[in-house]
Amino acid sequence: MAEEIKLIKAGRIIDGLGGKPLESKIIVVEGKIIKWIGDENSLHGEKTSNIIDLSGHTVLPGMIDCHLHTSFNGEPNYYDIVLKQSVAYRTLTSLRNIQSDLMAGFTTIRVMGEKSHLDIALKTAINEGIVVGPRIVAAGQNITVTGGHADLWLAEDFEYVEGLGGIIANGPEEFRKAARNQLKYGADFIKLVVTGGVMSAGGDPGLPYLSYEEIKAAADEAHRLGKKTAAHCHGAAGARVSVEAGCDTIEHGTLLIKDPEVIQVMAKKGVFLVPTLSVTAPSLGGDGSPPEFYIKKSMEVKKYAVESVKYAMKAGVPIAAGTDAGSPGNRHGENARELKLLVDAGMSEMEAILAGTRVASQCVGLENEIGTLESGKFADIIAVKGDPLSDITVLKDVKFVMKDGQIVKKTKP
Repeated sequence: MAEEIKLIKAGRIIDGLGGKPLESKIIVVEGKIIKWIGDENSLHGEKTSNIIDLSGHTVLPGMIDCHLHTSFNGEPNYYDIVLKQSVAYRTLTSLRNIQSDLMAGFTTIRVMGEKSHLDIALKTAINEGIVVGPRIVAAGQNITVTGGHADLWLAEDFEYVEGLGGIIANGPEEFRKAARNQLKYGADFIKLVVTGGVMSAGGDPGLPYLSYEEIKAAADEAHRLGKKTAAHCHGAAGARVSVEAGCDTIEHGTLLIKDPEVIQVMAKKGVFLVPTLSVTAPSLGGDGSPPEFYIKKSMEVKKYAVESVKYAMKAGVPIAAGTDAGSPGNRHGENARELKLLVDAGMSEMEAILAGTRVASQCVGLENEIGTLESGKFADIIAVKGDPLSDITVLKDVKFVMKDGQIVKKTKP
């Protein structure tokens, strides 16, 4: 059976390759795939009644959020959700949240750890056509140590249930086993929680809690099976040991500027930075306030976050866009705010777009499938009114979304 053909008339195309926009072109989509892009008078005999007129729009690749959590949506207190909501309930709220991401033009998301592998279950359901949602790159459950970020700080007379926050491992062999378990259940990459964090009551974001040997054991397992390893790191000391042990991406990196040398090492080795500036600029209000510890830690890392990104940009570190959507005040569907924050930090509008498309696809290991508008790649295509190269904020109002060649959003003009 022949694949359905769609013709998209694009007023302007920013194809994600970094060159000048293409004016008044046709995109031919056959099934899930972009067949070719060119002038209308160069059609190769394709015939279809399915013509999509985006001649008054700027057309781009579907955007990619390289760091978010599905079952939170900006609520002020993470602990209320983790301790009071069942996995079944959180799976349903996750679906709602990631559909908001899709409607905002984020056709691919990288999920940075969820309870009971619900992110892997959602990925499977989406891939099988059971539900509609963005393409998911899933970590399964993140891995930490006793007392680390993602080891929930409960009263000592409460018993910790494995997976409530993250998988708790201690020593290289436990980390090796934990990584193997995540890969066994279908994780696309391994997430290691190396330093303290902002959303946990205890722990210092500037300090590493995992040893070199623990990180390397998990990273080696991932790499042996062709998977990547992401390291949650605010502090430079944690980033240094993570890079030395073989991690592929540094998440957050808010305090990297305290040790500029580690940024140079990241650039040399091609380690990606996913800065999640949105987590340091939450739009709080309307639904309560986060705990005092969150506010205090957030304000502390905020002092250094932008300078860390600026130095990383100058050093040549590949920077991919990620929001940490779900954290307090940081809601799903508002993901494009991260691109504006990257521009505010010194990126050009084109560089910010690439951070959310081509560079992001490289970060998540899907550069041969998505991230640019090219023949042979999946037809993940979005459109906006206006010119994001002169005003990046127009990406906050996506009018058209196609994922895998299927239209999932089309706003009437």
